[in-house]
Amino acid sequence: MAQRIPSFVPPPAAAQPPLQVAWSPSPGLPSPEVIQKQKEGYIRLLDEQLKQGQNTLDQQRKQQSEYLHTQAQQQKQQVEMQIKQQVQQQEMQLLQQYNQSLMQVQQASAQQKAALESQAMQLVMEYQQKRSQEEMLAKQQQLQRGHIEAQMKFAAEMQKLQVTGGPQGGSPVSYGSGQNF
Repeated sequence: MAQRIPSFVPPPAAAQPPLQVAWSPSPGLPSPEVIQKQKEGYIRLLDEQLKQGQNTLDQQRKQQSEYLHTQAQQQKQQVEMQIKQQVQQQEMQLLQQYNQSLMQVQQASAQQKAALESQAMQLVMEYQQKRSQEEMLAKQQQLQRGHIEAQMKFAAEMQKLQVTGGPQGGSPVSYGSGQNF
């Protein structure tokens, strides 16, 4: 969007007064005083024109500079807005990727927890089953020991009885099974 920047146009030249011819000993030639006055007038006129030209140029330079700064500011705002939009799009993509990754991690964690829970339940069941088996085996062994101890006690008493000659009456002891001891 190239806009045309106005260029310098010099101010119109002020009308220059005609050379005045004063009385001089040489007809047709002005005197040195007249020439000096005219020269000083022209110099003042040229200085004034120079000053007006400089003021005009300064004004134009300021306007052009302001225009350039305004254009640059507008372009800067456009670029800044484009960059902000790009960053927002990239942030949205990043957020989507994050959410997908987070969901995958959560699913993997849930699956691992479920597998761990299943394994723990299975181990607890195996433990309880073994414990029950061991308790039953211990009870059986205790019953067997009790039975063996009872048999040994009984056998020891029988042996005593046989050594001492039986009970006080001397007859063998009968225990209802038809066996005598």
